[in-house]
Amino acid sequence: MDRYFICLANSYKRGGRCIAGIEITYSPEGKWEIARNDNGSPHWIRPIADTQFGEIPNYYANCIKLLSVIKLTGVKDCPKCVHSEDVHYLQMEALPLAYPPEQNVLTLLVDNVHQSIFGNRGKAVSAATGIETTYSLMMIHAENVQAYVDENREKSKNRMIFNHFGIEYDFPITDPAFLDEFRKAPEHFANIPDVYLIISLGLEFEGWHHKLIAGVIIPTDYEKVPTVSSQATLSRTSKLGIEDETVNTQHKESSWFEEYERELTRLLDQKELLEEQINELRQKLLKKMENSGVSKVCSSHFTVSYNPAKTVMQFDNRAFKAENEELYSIYCKPKQREASIIVKRIKDSE
Repeated sequence: MDRYFICLANSYKRGGRCIAGIEITYSPEGKWEIARNDNGSPHWIRPIADTQFGEIPNYYANCIKLLSVIKLTGVKDCPKCVHSEDVHYLQMEALPLAYPPEQNVLTLLVDNVHQSIFGNRGKAVSAATGIETTYSLMMIHAENVQAYVDENREKSKNRMIFNHFGIEYDFPITDPAFLDEFRKAPEHFANIPDVYLIISLGLEFEGWHHKLIAGVIIPTDYEKVPTVSSQATLSRTSKLGIEDETVNTQHKESSWFEEYERELTRLLDQKELLEEQINELRQKLLKKMENSGVSKVCSSHFTVSYNPAKTVMQFDNRAFKAENEELYSIYCKPKQREASIIVKRIKDSE
């Protein structure tokens, strides 16, 4: 069975990532609708990978952005303790669709049912009493928000203070994208006038599920808009920027490339991971040979030679061209090249 959700969290989780979002369904009328629980709150999904802690591998999660639409294939519910939203899946892919971070979109996704955050005012939920908590993910429109660095510990930690329904909370931040921006200019986030937060209960640790800020979304428009009815659909508002007809057109135009895109992503992710592992191993070999004074190691499969540090002369083609344009033009001859394409991977920071 295929299921879809709007990604609202791509946060750190035990060496990997936690991906989660609010489920959406495509109605016969051609509208994306928000799936809701019996009490009216949005229905969340948290994909669980076949890893030690259910974490999604970093090389895979790096391609997933907040507010993008994610498709899961072969979904099977697997709730565990307070994590009632957990699901196993066979395949996960990010569709070439995304919603803009605008008020008319974000207000539809807010949990207006639960006034307290996971049933209490504290920083965690006891695992012993956690069975009483039937949800572990929620999105709120926070007030009086301030991000800061807590230095009062052995290892500093990035945290956020905010108000919700008149109660002040203080939780750690696990949103990588926000943390990158915060580290560059922390003064910009000392007072955030308008922000939506995705709050999550972490895995059990010493008998507690700690509350975490798994996603930070600052809307691109600061205009306050009225709360929309819980039965509203994403396609109903005119400020979404992605109408259903446009979505369908974009999907059709790019559908031929989707198969290649998935395969490119998979292979490039594998390549990056393998290159990282190979470089780590090379550094270990280098240090071992330096420490042992060995200049060459031979086996039936490899020959590894140690080259000590030295200064070498390297020809700078660009500098030579700039300073010797006439000489360069004399010795450079035209060459016919075959047709080709350039594949450039778009990183999160770009």
